[in-house]
Amino acid sequence: MRFFTVLAIAIASGICSAAPAARNTNHVLHEKRDGKPHQWAKRDRAAGHHLMPIRIALRQRNLENADKYVYDVSDPNSPNFGKHWTAEQVANTFAPHKKTKDTFDGTVKEAEQIFNTEYWMYRHNKGGYRLACDSYSLPKHVQDHVDFAMPTIQLDGLKPVANLNPSSQIQASFPQGATLGSLPCGVLVTVECLRALYGFGPGNTSATGNEMGIGEWADYLYEPDLPIFFNNFTSPKIPNSTVPEFISIDGGKTANLSTVAQDSGVESALDFQTAYSIIYPQGTRLYQVGDSVNVDSVGTFNIFLDALDESYCTYEGGDQPYVDPEYPDPNEGGYTGPLQCGGAPISNVYSFSYGQIEGALPYFYQQRQCTEWMKLGLQGVSVLFSSGDSGVANRYNAGYPNSCLNALEDYVDNNGTRYSPSFPVNCPYVTAVGGTQLLGNDTSAGERAVSKPSATGLTDYYSGGGFSNYFELPAYQATAVQNFMSLYAPDYGPNVYNDTGNARGFPDISAIGLSGVTVFDGVTLSVGGTSLSAPIIGGIVTLLNEARIAAGKGPIGFLNPTLYANPDAFNDITIGNNPGCGTGGFNATPGWDPVTGLGTPIYPKLLDVFLSLP
Repeated sequence: MRFFTVLAIAIASGICSAAPAARNTNHVLHEKRDGKPHQWAKRDRAAGHHLMPIRIALRQRNLENADKYVYDVSDPNSPNFGKHWTAEQVANTFAPHKKTKDTFDGTVKEAEQIFNTEYWMYRHNKGGYRLACDSYSLPKHVQDHVDFAMPTIQLDGLKPVANLNPSSQIQASFPQGATLGSLPCGVLVTVECLRALYGFGPGNTSATGNEMGIGEWADYLYEPDLPIFFNNFTSPKIPNSTVPEFISIDGGKTANLSTVAQDSGVESALDFQTAYSIIYPQGTRLYQVGDSVNVDSVGTFNIFLDALDESYCTYEGGDQPYVDPEYPDPNEGGYTGPLQCGGAPISNVYSFSYGQIEGALPYFYQQRQCTEWMKLGLQGVSVLFSSGDSGVANRYNAGYPNSCLNALEDYVDNNGTRYSPSFPVNCPYVTAVGGTQLLGNDTSAGERAVSKPSATGLTDYYSGGGFSNYFELPAYQATAVQNFMSLYAPDYGPNVYNDTGNARGFPDISAIGLSGVTVFDGVTLSVGGTSLSAPIIGGIVTLLNEARIAAGKGPIGFLNPTLYANPDAFNDITIGNNPGCGTGGFNATPGWDPVTGLGTPIYPKLLDVFLSLP
C-alpha cells in the first residue's frame, strides 16, 4: 500500500489547509455527480472527526498508447496480428509510477481539505446512510496523476443486471417435455436451429486451455439440469457426467435447493446449456463471482478482474467502496476470506450476460475498468457482453422497470427522456452483442431485431443499443457509425441521445435472443434476452479459436477490428427497431446500426477470415 506522495506533500505544505468554505484556487474540479442522486436524500453534514479510509487511484502509464498497442495485435492489416502480450508485459507497461502508498486513513475534515469539498450524510429511501460529496477537486499539479478518489461522489452499489427478457424471463414452459426437432424453431430455438441459421457444425475438438469462460453474479447453475438438457437437446449427445470447471471468486457458491426455489438459476442454465450445445467436446468454466451476501455494495465486474490480474487490486486501486464489494465481507454470513487478487485461470473467450447503466457510475470508474478489458484483449482474450434488453432505455438495478436519463443532466430519472446507454458495452474494447428473433417458424425467412413489448410498457424487451455519453468513437468503427449517422440517424436532437457522430456505438453484432431452449429445475423452458445472444456468439468464437489452434495459430483476442473490416461475414438485419424513452429509438438499417450492429454471423465466412490471418 502506498501513500500518494504528491498529495502528502500538498497537505504538508499547507496547500490543502484552507477550510472547505474558502475554496482553494489552486484546485480544479475532478468529478461531479450529474443531477440528483437516485433514491438518496442529502441529510446532515458529516462529522469532521469521523475516520474513513481514503483511496487514491493512481493513473496508469502509457494509456495514451493503448489503442496503438491493441490495434497492433488485433488489426487484420497489422503484421503483428495475433502476437499477443504476456501478463507481465501488460503489467510492466501500464503500472503507475511507484509511490509509497495510495490508501490511508483520514478524518472527514482532512478529506474535505484534500479534495476541497464538503461531505454529507445521505439516506436511502429504503433505509441506511452513506457518506459522500457532490463533487471534489484536486490540486492542478496532482490531477494528471489521479484517476479517481474514494469515498467521494458514488452512492450506489449496483448489482450486474442479468439481461434476461425482463417482461417475462420464461416465455413458455413445456411440462410434457420436448426434444430436438419436436417443435419448430420459431417456438423453441435449439442448436439445430442455430446451426441452420449461422452455418456452423458440431464441435469436434477440445484444445487444452480453450475452455469457454462464463461469469455469473447471484445466479447459480443447477447441475442436475444438465443431463436432462444433454439428453434432449444436444446432437451428438453430450455425456451426462459433463460439468463446468467451477471457479469460486470471493466466496462464490454452487447452486442448492434454496437458490432453485428462488429461481436464481435460469440465467446460468441458459448461458451454459447454450454454450455446451455449440462447443462440445470443448469444455466451459464457471466463474461464480461474489458471496451474494454483501448488501452494502453488491458489485460490478471489478472483483472478477481482480481475480484475473493481481496487479489490478494491488497497485492500481481499481475497486471503489459502495460500487464494489468489500472482502472480508463484514455482513453476517459473508465470505470471510481476503479479496482474491489473481490466481483465477484466464480463458480465451468470456461471455457475460450482465450489464449496468453508464449514467449511474462515475466516468473515471468506467474508464479505469474499460482499460482492464483492453489489457485482456492485448493478451489474446475475446470479451463479449450482452447489449441489454431495454432498447434505448435501461434498468437501474435488478427488478427495476426500464428507465431513461434526465434530458439536461444525464442522471437516472424514472421520468427521463434521454437515452440511457449501458456499461460496459460502452467500452470500445469489448464486443457488444444485441438480440434478434426469427421472422417465421423456421430459419429460412431470416431474422429481425428482437421485439417483445410488455403489457404495461415498463419492461418492454428490445435489443439494447445506442451511443455512449462517455467513450469516443473508436477508429475500427468510424466508417460504419458515420455511414449510419449520415444516412439513417433519427433527428431527435442532442437532448435525446449523443448525436455528434463521435461516440462509441453499440451493439457490434447480434444473435438470436428469443425462444432459446433451457432446462431449469427439470422443466423445459423457452427463454429470451440478449443473455441468449451473448453465449451463442461466445460459442461461435470458441469454435473459431478451435479451428485456429488446430491450424497452429493462436486465439483471436480482441474481435472488433476484424469484424468491422469484414461486414460481408454477417447477415445484415434491416427490420425492427429498439424503442424507448418516449421515442421509436433507432431503426435496423442497411449496414451497421445501433440495434443489431453489423448483423448476425455467417460462420463459414468468419472461418475463412480468421484462418487466413496469422
